[in-house]
Parts: sequence; C-alpha cells; structure tokens
Amino acid sequence: MKKLFTILVATMMLAACQTTSAQVSSKQPPRVVTDKPLAATKNALIKEFKDRGFKVVRNSSNTVVVEQILTPNSSERKQHASASSGVPRGQISMRFARIQGGTQVTATYDMLLNPGKSNQQRVTLLDSPDGARLQILLDSVK
Repeated sequence: MKKLFTILVATMMLAACQTTSAQVSSKQPPRVVTDKPLAATKNALIKEFKDRGFKVVRNSSNTVVVEQILTPNSSERKQHASASSGVPRGQISMRFARIQGGTQVTATYDMLLNPGKSNQQRVTLLDSPDGARLQILLDSVK
C-alpha cells in the first residue's frame, strides 16, 4: 500500500510539472502577453535576438524586424532553400501593442528565398519546429 501511495504521489508531481505550450502555426502565430511596458519588452526581445546572431533591419514604434542568414539544417528549410538562388534569410517580424496592464507581442517567422531580388519569396516557418522555438523565446520575456 505504501508503494502504491508513493507511486501515485510521484505521478501526480510529474504531471503537475509538465508545461503545455500554445500551438503555433501560420493560422495561429506566436503571441505573448507580458505585464512589462512596451519599451522594456521591445528592448528585451531585441537583446535576445541580437544575442542569437540576428540583425535589426527595422525598428519603429510598434514593429521590430530582425534577420539572420538561415542555414538549411532541417528538412523544412532544405526543401525551400534549394529553390533559392541566393543564401536564404530568416526574417522575424514582431508587432507590439499596448494592452491594459502591459504589452502584447505577435510574431511571424519567414524564410526569404532569393533575398533582395525581384523574385524574392516568403515561406512561413511557423508551421515547422521553428515556430514553436519562436514561441518559447517570446515566452522567455514574460
């Protein structure tokens, strides 16, 4: 009986420790709501992306766009990168909105094929594991 009780308690503790992350897709993009002011949230995210090798290409009052050369290291990326005549880039666009008591951030993540050329194309990476990783990064600024 003591063993059964111990197993039951351990199982309940493990179940309580599990975290569920929001489902991310091109139809439901990564989003986070924080109680921090807009400027502080924006600066924290810019720092996080710079630390990961991204370069800020646009910074306005309510939008930040960061870019990075994308290495085709996953099957999703390889499939699309083979169609690019240049080195593909990853571009993350974040929109900031003031809400009651804090800031809401909504993001997109695209692979730019043929970057800087007239036939440049965008392919969303939100339907890949990259979308979930972006959500985790956004959650880290809460």
